[in-house]
Order: sequence, then structure tokens, then C-alpha cells
Amino acid sequence: MVAKELMTSHVIKIDANATIGQAVELLREHTISGLPVTDAQGRLIGVITGGDVLRAIQQKAQKIYHSLFGPTQVVIDENVWKEDSNRLLNLPVEKMMSRSPFTVQPQTPVGEIADLMIRQNIRRVFVLEHDKLVGIITRNDIVRWLVRHVG
Repeated sequence: MVAKELMTSHVIKIDANATIGQAVELLREHTISGLPVTDAQGRLIGVITGGDVLRAIQQKAQKIYHSLFGPTQVVIDENVWKEDSNRLLNLPVEKMMSRSPFTVQPQTPVGEIADLMIRQNIRRVFVLEHDKLVGIITRNDIVRWLVRHVG
């Protein structure tokens, strides 16, 4: 089996100039954990995940102070948090996205894709054909395929 036989071809994506808030809404609405980020020409330029957003929120929600006893975490004032979160949600996606998404070709064997996911500890790969985004394969896709075809 190869990528084009396993991939999801209807890919939910987001433009690099969209806001983090819009990305969060798409992630929530479609119950997905990551979105490919495209430029104005529709080329894949990055990926934004729920983990990226969660890390940014955690960094904004807490300040680390070093004392004589080592680091301690202090939650910041709620009003400051509201201001920070509004600023964060209005940032463009390209400010928070990972810029090196993992990609494969439509003819890449599924075994190679599974190996890539394990070696790189990633949850999704994007399928490109002539630099155009044509699909996505997630860890869950691979697991479902294995369950159906093994044993």
C-alpha cells in the first residue's frame, strides 16, 4: 500500500495570515489535532497543532521566577491573562507554526511513512504531488490500516 491509497484527500488547511483564534476554531470544529498552513499560492509552508497552541498558552499563563530555592511557577493575574490571551489569539498563524512539516509523495510506501512517524515522533505527514498538497496521513490512519490488515 502507498500514501495515495491511505491518505485523506479532503485536507482542512489554514492560510498563514489567519489568526491563531481561527486555527483553534478549525481544530475544535473538525476534532483534529493539526492543520497544514499554506501561503497565498496554496503551497504548504508549515503546520500548526493543538500542542503548539497549548504550549503558547501555558507560557502566557505562567511566569517562571527563580528564587534561592529554584524555579517556582506563579500564575499571573486574571486580567493580565485575558489581555495576553486576546493578543495571542489574534496573532497570525505563521508566528506560531512549525516551518518544517514532514512530507511524502503519493507513491511512498505506508511502511516508510510509519517508520518516519516513529523515528521523528510525529503524528501526521502531508502528501505532496508537484509541490501541491494533495493529502494527509495521520498515525491513526496507519493504526486503523494495520488493524484491518494484520492478523
